[in-house]
Amino acid sequence: MGAQLQIEYERPPPGLQRGRYPAPSWAILAIGAAVVLGAVLFLIRRARRAARARTGGEPPVSRRR
Repeated sequence: MGAQLQIEYERPPPGLQRGRYPAPSWAILAIGAAVVLGAVLFLIRRARRAARARTGGEPPVSRRR
């Protein structure tokens, strides 16, 4: 009885660049920042609409002219 079988596993390199769709780390950070920024803008817009509805007032007049 002598020979033992050793199983060798091929592993991908560590980091974000593995899986079906590898991407550089800057791309992951950019997508994350866009999602966070979009969520913050959405919540600010909802809060403004809710505050305007609570006061019962008309929407503010634009001063851009």
